[in-house]
Amino acid sequence: MRARAGTVVLDAGHGGHDPGGIPRQRYQEKSATLDIASRVRARLQAAGHRVIMTRSSDVFVELSRRVSISNRAPSGAVFVSIHFNSAPNLDAHGIETYHYDSRGAALAEAIHRQVLAATREEDRGVRRARFYVLRYNKRPACLAELGFLTNAQEGARIYRSSAYRQQLANAVAAGISSVLR
Repeated sequence: MRARAGTVVLDAGHGGHDPGGIPRQRYQEKSATLDIASRVRARLQAAGHRVIMTRSSDVFVELSRRVSISNRAPSGAVFVSIHFNSAPNLDAHGIETYHYDSRGAALAEAIHRQVLAATREEDRGVRRARFYVLRYNKRPACLAELGFLTNAQEGARIYRSSAYRQQLANAVAAGISSVLR
C-alpha cells in the first residue's frame, strides 16, 4: 500500500559526541550515515519529494528529538533512519532493515529489496524491533542497517568508495519513492 504523501523525514544516525558503532571501530558510523542521508535527500528532492532532515551536520540529536521532528511532519510523511552495523564478530556482513509495526513494514520491505538488488550483499532480513525511533513514531518508520563497518571488506567499501555510497543512497531513495505517490 502506498503512503499518501511525498514528505520524508531522513534520520542520519548518531552524530556529534556519539560516533556510533563499538569501541575501537576503524570507521565512524556518524559520518557515513550523514553522507548517505545527504545523498538520499538529493535524490528524493530531485524526484519532487519534500525532505526533512533530523540533522544535516555533525551534531548530536537526542532520540526523542528525532521522533518529535517526525511526529510534527505532515500526517502522510514517512521516517527512515540510516545506520551501519557493527559487531564483535568481524566476519558479520550484510543488510538488515527494521520496522516496529505494520505501518512501517511495507517501507522497510521496499528499501530492503532495493538495497539488496543494488549491492548483492547478504540478506540478513527485514525484522521487527523496538528501537526508540521506531516505537514512538507516529509515521510509517524503518531503520536501515546498510552494512557492517566492522567487517574489513564491507567497511572499506562503504568508507572509501563514493560510488558505492551513491549506489546505497540511490537504492534507499528508490525504495522510499516506491511507497510515495
